[in-house]
Amino acid sequence: MDINKFIADVNRDYSKLEKLIPNDKFDLTPFPVLMVISEDKVKPILPKLLYCIADMNWPIASEMLKVLARFPDSIVPLIKTVLMPTVTDEEWKYFIIMDLIPMLPAPSQGLLFTDINRITVNPTNSEINGDVWEVAMEYVTKNECKNTPLV
Repeated sequence: MDINKFIADVNRDYSKLEKLIPNDKFDLTPFPVLMVISEDKVKPILPKLLYCIADMNWPIASEMLKVLARFPDSIVPLIKTVLMPTVTDEEWKYFIIMDLIPMLPAPSQGLLFTDINRITVNPTNSEINGDVWEVAMEYVTKNECKNTPLV
């Protein structure tokens, strides 16, 4: 895939962005472009890209972590949505807390600290049963001092 040509095509036609969403859990073809495309270009498909880490056993998942970590400003609001108590995909929450959030810059992690802490103090039953509570506790314990505002 000619990366520069593809990016030029995306600049002319945003519908081509859909080609950057892996077709299945084995599809690594979009990653050379995803590693260089700008945040403003990829932002419309970030929710679908975030779902690619719903199971870190998928072959594309570890590569997708690297892509998602490039866009902390755009990914933080999406992560906040996934971490809400009404979302019941506990495996996805688990992998976001365990694998993606630690890759983000400290200020972005700080923006998510309250959401993760909510899981530790007021978890849903499914968050407890899905081990999300446990990984949230580990994260909060490890990062509490870094994310506590100075008075």
